[in-house]
Amino acid sequence: RVITTKIAYAIEQLGIPPHKILAVTFTNKAANEMKERVGQMLEGRSDVNDCNIRTFHSFGAWFLRRFGSEIGLDANFTIYDDNDSLSLLASCFPNYKKRELDPIMRKISYAKDRGLTYTDNLQSLKVDSTFKRMFEAYERKLHQVGNVDFADLIGRSIELLETKPEIQQWVHRRFSMILVDEYQDSNAAQFKLLHRLVGPGTFICVVGDDDQSIYRFRGAEVQNILSFPDQYPMARTVKLEQNYRSTQNILEIANSVIKNNKGRHEKQLWTANRKGGKPHLFYVQDEQDEALRVASIVK
Repeated sequence: RVITTKIAYAIEQLGIPPHKILAVTFTNKAANEMKERVGQMLEGRSDVNDCNIRTFHSFGAWFLRRFGSEIGLDANFTIYDDNDSLSLLASCFPNYKKRELDPIMRKISYAKDRGLTYTDNLQSLKVDSTFKRMFEAYERKLHQVGNVDFADLIGRSIELLETKPEIQQWVHRRFSMILVDEYQDSNAAQFKLLHRLVGPGTFICVVGDDDQSIYRFRGAEVQNILSFPDQYPMARTVKLEQNYRSTQNILEIANSVIKNNKGRHEKQLWTANRKGGKPHLFYVQDEQDEALRVASIVK
């Protein structure tokens, strides 16, 4: 809601042409919902679909198909899914079974999500020389066949922006406003990409909640949102602390729990709703027991 309202305001009140706005989120479902909402808010405008509302990876695919030839990529490249990537790695090491290579492939993807290549120091990943050799072989083969994997949609976009200043300048001219949703879920590579997309005159707005950062295991880096004011010193922080769904008693429990989180922006949730009934605490054996308990309460 924050981002879609901001887009509508920018177009209607500030006169920013829709094609100069880029909004990124993390799932196709969220991106489609954003497009629908903006369309409803600006009903009657024929150019509303010119807004670039995408996932990070969808933006990378769009960008690389447009300019990838500058770094040796054919515009018709294939995007490999997890199975394709595993098959490519297996073709490099036919003496290994796929089930042996699966954890290696997962770690390669994790490294790439963190913006690391096989030439970097990979000590933080706790890997050995065999992993590094396999990572290098996989990357060389991927470049050789002229295709990309999912992580490359971000990584190779960064490469393009870093090695081709004229393309980066085009991006800076094209997008005067960039907005990012669920920013607490961004990883190191996405953070780096965003930093390259933002030019001297770009308005940048990110929305997120550091207390909802739960995807560390997938490479999400909560530090991205915590360090945002350091990266962009002109940034203004707006805290959206009012809650519209919960009762005050529920929020008091939430506040008492999240205040113990390490590395967070200070915030105090509140509501204009009634105080509500006292929340109950149930102890359950597992997720099945939990589901049965919820069902019986609802009944």
